[in-house]
Amino acid sequence: MEVPEEIMFRYMERRRRDLEICWESLSSGNFPVIERVGHQLKGNGSTFGFDDLASIGNKLEIAASSRDSAALGEVLKDFSHWVNNHIN
Repeated sequence: MEVPEEIMFRYMERRRRDLEICWESLSSGNFPVIERVGHQLKGNGSTFGFDDLASIGNKLEIAASSRDSAALGEVLKDFSHWVNNHIN
């Protein structure tokens, strides 16, 4: 399925914001927010053709539900790398 350019643009901008929210939430220990973002990425990443993003979402959700700050930091680095490579 081809996603219209405007919808893809908005999707990518939301991912950029999700990344910011996750870093802020990690700093404040707000794991439920990261878990929610991870769950959403897991669900919609593949829909938009980004299986790698869905995998990152799954890892975020698992690490957040376990309250594993170290693992979250590593997954957020992967998420940052993904955002930097996919969003101009």
